[in-house]
Amino acid sequence: MRRNVFLALTGALAVGLLVVVAVASSATRATPATTQAKTAITPSPAYTAKQLNTYPGANWLTVAGDLRNDRFSTLKQITPSNVGTLKQAWHIHLGTCPTHDQQCGSYEGNAVVADGVYYIVTPRSDVFALDATTGAEIWHYTPTLDPGFPAASVQRQPGVAIGDGKVYSGQVDGYLVALDQQTGNLVWKTAAIPWKQGGHLAAAPLYYNGMVFEGTSGGDQGSVSNDMGAYDATNGRRLWTWTVVPAPGQPGSNTWSKTDTHFGGGAFWETPAIDTKLNLMIFGTGNPVPWNSRGPGANLYTSSIVALNLYTGRLVWAYQTVHHDNWDSDLPNPPVLFTGKFKVNGKLVTRPALAEIAKLGWTWILDRETGKPLTQVKQVKVPVSKAPGVNSWPTQPIPVTPNVIDDPRAKDGLRLCVDGNQTQTAAGVPFAKATAPDGKPYKLGCMFDAYDTSQYVVFPFEEQDWPATSYSPQTNAFITCGVTGRAFAFKQIPKASQVAGANGGVGVATLIMSDTSTSNLGNFSALNLGTNKLAWHQKWETPCYSGTMNTASGLTFVGHIGPGNGQSGLGYLEAVSTKTGASLWKSPPMDAPATAPPVTYSVNGTQYVSILVGGQAHDDPTRPSGLNSPNRLRGDSIYTFQLP
Repeated sequence: MRRNVFLALTGALAVGLLVVVAVASSATRATPATTQAKTAITPSPAYTAKQLNTYPGANWLTVAGDLRNDRFSTLKQITPSNVGTLKQAWHIHLGTCPTHDQQCGSYEGNAVVADGVYYIVTPRSDVFALDATTGAEIWHYTPTLDPGFPAASVQRQPGVAIGDGKVYSGQVDGYLVALDQQTGNLVWKTAAIPWKQGGHLAAAPLYYNGMVFEGTSGGDQGSVSNDMGAYDATNGRRLWTWTVVPAPGQPGSNTWSKTDTHFGGGAFWETPAIDTKLNLMIFGTGNPVPWNSRGPGANLYTSSIVALNLYTGRLVWAYQTVHHDNWDSDLPNPPVLFTGKFKVNGKLVTRPALAEIAKLGWTWILDRETGKPLTQVKQVKVPVSKAPGVNSWPTQPIPVTPNVIDDPRAKDGLRLCVDGNQTQTAAGVPFAKATAPDGKPYKLGCMFDAYDTSQYVVFPFEEQDWPATSYSPQTNAFITCGVTGRAFAFKQIPKASQVAGANGGVGVATLIMSDTSTSNLGNFSALNLGTNKLAWHQKWETPCYSGTMNTASGLTFVGHIGPGNGQSGLGYLEAVSTKTGASLWKSPPMDAPATAPPVTYSVNGTQYVSILVGGQAHDDPTRPSGLNSPNRLRGDSIYTFQLP
């Protein structure tokens, strides 16, 4: 069905969301560069399906390299035998993090590279075009944010999109903008979601076939329910909208209480994958809000893997991975498209598939034509609560794929549980020995345990978040990067006690006690999607948060927060064997954590490997001033390497 339902959800407000401001190039200008390069920019064409489906080589045309999101490059100049000789080609500071602390936000941007030009975005929505061989600035767009927008506000900005002579960027104030690729001048600006109601854009846009796709966020902050939109790349006109929370009368709306849908959540954190043969856009959706005390129902299409028709926004299929999600166990990691052999009805068949890792460590493998699982899924009975307003669901689906998180297991062998002695409160006290704010001990729980108003319950939490997964077609390896041992404690706030905030909705509306990131560990793994077995698995002393990238020479690159437990924040880039995971090279220490996905490209026959280095806020173990200091380490560097 076509679901242009945003007007139904927001009434007169939606009129403002459809306003497009077209800007003549003479009316605006990019911020003057301090050290401008002489590089001339060749405008990108309206890329074809063939161009965007081809594995990246000289160019890296989307945030994930291509429309499949596999992050696999055909470049072979840097090999396992010579990677140990990599040297720094260039290192620059973008100049957007003068304080070098948490005020700068999360630097998680993934570069896009085309014809020797490097495009990157910062947490404040500054966009840079750089000479990809030297890092010299060509142009710098400083956004003019909406009047009244908080001056200090920052947000994760994973990247930009390019195509048809423009650079497309989602801004912290909820606007999608198009910039002239040659000058950085503003071409058009479209309101995607109102920031005054808590909305923002935290996923990178994607260009394909004259359209720009962007998902909105802000549900956890009490924004209006979130949506995926398609926009005309020429002028920013909205073409269609699909809302995660169905409008009354739409299919799936009966899985919600009538009072929950307007501010129901469903935030977008990722860039979708596109199947150009099936005309499908595929993505994971965010959790419902409030986190507890919603009416009964499964809450479609939150915490689901969804496929839409590219051209109409019609829902083709959806698979919900968590029913009535009370734990923020949504899908922030991008899906990866691949083709594999699977047993279907007892026969070995080749199927178009997708793989997406869930927050709690297992990998969903679905048929992308039908949305049905291609590996075994068990419906597991989980504890339920009869307390008023909890409305917990009695079963949850769990795929029988190897889990990459080294947490203890429940008796069912599938659910993850908390190690109360290893996980610690934000004050550094093990949960097993700590007293909760209500004066009671914490209850140590397992994933999908119910919680209510009686006691704080500790759960494994957000262990596989948005660090970008990659796929190597050479080894059939799905390579993931995440956290082990992260745990939060939840307690229900009754519905009657919840109060809407300034954004209109109540947002999370759950009492939460966080852990200390210094007690969290990391995991780095390769799952063979043919055998459904781990090819290799590593445990790190510090969380893995950068994501990964693979090359045809058999190398996988991954960033580190820092050595040891990451307290110093002096990050580094590592190259490992894609086949075995063995370490082959580590860069010298950097000036901040390497928590963005690395990319590779070539110019004039020279292959480069590059990474944005600035740290991130989601699980930050950096303590540059000591364990008891609130200071965290941030930066705004780009480090790029090449062979001597």
